[in-house]
Amino acid sequence: MSTVGSIKKVKINASYKFFGPDSTVSEIADTMDIEDIGAVPVLDENHYLMGVVSERDIVRKLVKDGRDSDLVTAKDIMTKEVITVRKETTILEALKLIKTNNIRHLPVVDEANKLLNFLKDKKILKAK
Repeated sequence: MSTVGSIKKVKINASYKFFGPDSTVSEIADTMDIEDIGAVPVLDENHYLMGVVSERDIVRKLVKDGRDSDLVTAKDIMTKEVITVRKETTILEALKLIKTNNIRHLPVVDEANKLLNFLKDKKILKAK
């Protein structure tokens, strides 16, 4: 059975956009707009996953409350309880996690929670 590790983006260790916890939401939103992406991982200095900032986080935790995107940081609005997979996770298991939890982005981490790659549901569906 195919695993997440067999997805081309993971296998070739393709690059992904990420931010640190002190990055401003305006900086994150600019990159998301330019790159046409809906979410980015938030990593510490050693590339360990701390959370994810999604368009939904920006709308619900910043825009809705009228907060200033130049003053609010990733750590202020990021989703901290992030569902992750490992390279050994089967593609079927990954798809079930996406459907069950209504998510569109899935971080691939190692056993220490260091981010290996950041997948969008479309990449996983194409790999199926």
